[in-house]
Amino acid sequence: MRAVLYLAASPLASIQEIALAQHLPQVFLAKIIQKLAKADIVTTHRGVGGGISLARAPEQISLLDVIEAVEGPVLLNRCFIEPGVCPREDYCAIHLELEQIGKSLAQMFAKVNFARLARNEAALMDSSQNRRLKTENGGDK
Repeated sequence: MRAVLYLAASPLASIQEIALAQHLPQVFLAKIIQKLAKADIVTTHRGVGGGISLARAPEQISLLDVIEAVEGPVLLNRCFIEPGVCPREDYCAIHLELEQIGKSLAQMFAKVNFARLARNEAALMDSSQNRRLKTENGGDK
């Protein structure tokens, strides 16, 4: 998620740049980028001036898109991942509730796009810098 958020604010970046900015191990990030590329969330550009960019506008990429690209469907219990593993599946009240919660959670993730997240992060960073400057300058005297 942090790599996609970084790319929402920086149209083209290298794995090294993203890893450094987001405090992620490069090897781990490279594996994530492969999954995101396979899901058409990012595009990789080879050669001089290459790097990674978003494959779609940040407004068109949701948290759900990224979660599903990296982790698969939002499933809250093993019985959703492996149907038939639980003998109580057809009459389990917990199963029914978790299914509804999972659907609600997926819908909530789908509503949050990376343009919104990039705007929010920029505002939070500005606010954080202003607080830090006030502190360094002795506060509101």
